[in-house]
Amino acid sequence: MAFERKPFAFEDEHLYSALPLDDRSMGYGHIGHVRAELDWYDFHHMWCPDDKSLATPAFRRELKALLGTLRRDVFRSEPALSDFGPAVRPVQVIGNHDISFKVQSESYSYYIRCRPMARGHDITIRAYDNALLLPELAGKHELPDYCFSVMPDGSALVILQQERPYIQTVDSDSSPEARRQVVDELNEIMGVTKAQEKAMLMGCLHGFDQPCAEPWQYERPAESRGQGKQHIERAVS
Repeated sequence: MAFERKPFAFEDEHLYSALPLDDRSMGYGHIGHVRAELDWYDFHHMWCPDDKSLATPAFRRELKALLGTLRRDVFRSEPALSDFGPAVRPVQVIGNHDISFKVQSESYSYYIRCRPMARGHDITIRAYDNALLLPELAGKHELPDYCFSVMPDGSALVILQQERPYIQTVDSDSSPEARRQVVDELNEIMGVTKAQEKAMLMGCLHGFDQPCAEPWQYERPAESRGQGKQHIERAVS
């Protein structure tokens, strides 16, 4: 598998740290983090899960491969990590001397921060699922002002508005297939994703304060939808 290494960017600063444990943070697709210590040539690490529903076998295989790659490269020794820092600038966080950088694959992103200690470095590697993270960073987990959709039974094409939630029926004489095609074309023109459309429809039907009105819920694997809320409740109870 291919890993692309990228330098630290200040707009990504929050992704190197622990996110608030709430419904909103689940939209980032934070799977968990690796805590590690590099003491000269010794490297010790442990995995700390956050959202177990996203830690698929494919992810675990990729994480193992990434740790092996880093161990042979920048984490093979303290001198190797120190030499690596200037090569990926900007890497220093204001007021500190951390070495921070990102590694990205097709499916996952890893935000890596190395903090100097009296001996060696304390290392945190935060893992994110790109299927959730990239739409979040692109603003696609926000609800649009309005969009088009089709009623769950396919009976009508509707216009959904968020500020004054209501459903207005239009073109109810065409076939469900034709209405679905029109909806997809109109939403694509406006840049509305399938997840945003689904969240808008559920918000109009059940209330915009409900978890079903969060677009990120529909970016998750089907078998894990709704587990984010349960995960938060278990963590804070």
